[in-house]
Amino acid sequence: MGVKDHGFAEYAGDLVRYADLMNGTIFHGKQVVQAEYLKKALRKKRVYLGVQPDETVQKNNPVQKVQYLERERDILVLHDKPQARFYLASEAQTEADYVMPVRCFTYDAVEYTDQLKNGEQQENCKDGVSRPLIPIFHQVLYLGDKRWLSKHNLREMMHIPEVVQEFEYLLPDYQIHRIDIHEQNPELFQTEWKDIFRLMAHSRRKEELKKYVEENIQEIRTLSADTRKFLAILLDQYEIMEDGKIEVKDMCEAWDGAMLMYKEEGILEGGINTLILDNIEDGRQKAVILRKLQRRFSLTEEMANKYYERCIEESQLQRI
Repeated sequence: MGVKDHGFAEYAGDLVRYADLMNGTIFHGKQVVQAEYLKKALRKKRVYLGVQPDETVQKNNPVQKVQYLERERDILVLHDKPQARFYLASEAQTEADYVMPVRCFTYDAVEYTDQLKNGEQQENCKDGVSRPLIPIFHQVLYLGDKRWLSKHNLREMMHIPEVVQEFEYLLPDYQIHRIDIHEQNPELFQTEWKDIFRLMAHSRRKEELKKYVEENIQEIRTLSADTRKFLAILLDQYEIMEDGKIEVKDMCEAWDGAMLMYKEEGILEGGINTLILDNIEDGRQKAVILRKLQRRFSLTEEMANKYYERCIEESQLQRI
């Protein structure tokens, strides 16, 4: 799980926040999900597929290997209210994933299979009635900077031969419910998701985000620490330490860092480009230059690398 994916799972782990997120994105603002009825469910499930011979052992001592299909969701909770029982599932994505329809289809298939397995264990219930499946509402929360240009349903991934296209309707389909964090209506939410979506609506355009933060900095600073931390992660205001741990900057520093990133391009990028080109002329390696950028301009490793690649690309174009 990536930094932003993990940040989402941690932030949405609060069931009040998660109920609000699902009400706003899945149920169009209708207060269907009630946080007091939510229960965290086992995210990792596996389905028994059978056994096969283990070819690594000697032929005169055959051993069978048990096979399972295992899947783990980012978030899975049960809305356990009488007459309103259903599952809610979320997957966070920082990049468009071509296979997402198949992935989500498999997640749901494993979950429904697990329900059937548990139903069989309870088949001797007093009334003798088969228990129906509990429905699963899922979403794919897209956190990426670029727009999602990949597939949304199973049929889009298929090449259907012309000879059978008239029977295409017979093919089962499966559609993912993709939610773009940059394109939500803030008024559908009741918690600080409202503030997150307001800010993220501007984050794909540097000048818009710069202006929004400048005009709303006091309101932003009054948000809860959890929300400010999640927003800092979404805006790449974190560092991956040598031991692999994630260090999110102090909230004041994070916003100062965000403002630094969106200063006038002529000032900021001019200084960055000068440092990069001077160090290249001096024969320094890319890793050394990136560390200098991070230290001198308070950039994350990812931001420093973006500036480096852009500078190299621009300098090459100027030579043409």
